[in-house]
Amino acid sequence: MKIIKNFLNQIHNSRFKKECLYDPTTKFYESARIVNNLNIRSAINIGSNSHIKGELLVFGHGGEISIGSYCFVGENSRLWSAKKIDIGNRVLISHDVNIFDNLIHPIDPELRHKQFLSIITSGQPKQISTLDEKEIHIGNDVLIGAKSIILRGITIGEGSIVGAGSVVTKDIPQNSIVAGNPARLIREL
Repeated sequence: MKIIKNFLNQIHNSRFKKECLYDPTTKFYESARIVNNLNIRSAINIGSNSHIKGELLVFGHGGEISIGSYCFVGENSRLWSAKKIDIGNRVLISHDVNIFDNLIHPIDPELRHKQFLSIITSGQPKQISTLDEKEIHIGNDVLIGAKSIILRGITIGEGSIVGAGSVVTKDIPQNSIVAGNPARLIREL
């Protein structure tokens, strides 16, 4: 039975074969979406036994997403990278979480409109003015609660918990619980 289950999982996963690198034990659910605008498979790398229900996206001008082993990305969660999002092992990202290592759109209205026109006519631009990209690092054994937002340049220390609905604007030390908008330290573990 396990052999049949693994075979069916590999067939289901094959729809992402051109989009990313992943271990054969990785499981993609029907709701999973991989958008690799760079068209470089190694830009998105997923470790063993991880389960993906959300969306992983790298921009046309750059980006990298690395997810460790035994991780979970919940339904309707989005990881959008123009620089680098690095996620450790055993990280649980609940449903409806947004993680952005960039501003998504330029601040200047003219540049923002130019980017929008490019996206709707020919896809993600390969060249773009700065989106103020800053790497995100999430340590091992982190739990990110539902509907949280992790903004660019953030490091979340190993073993930490982000409470549901939090907006993380500053680094989180390891083994800490944070919550709120903006997220504040509730207590250390």
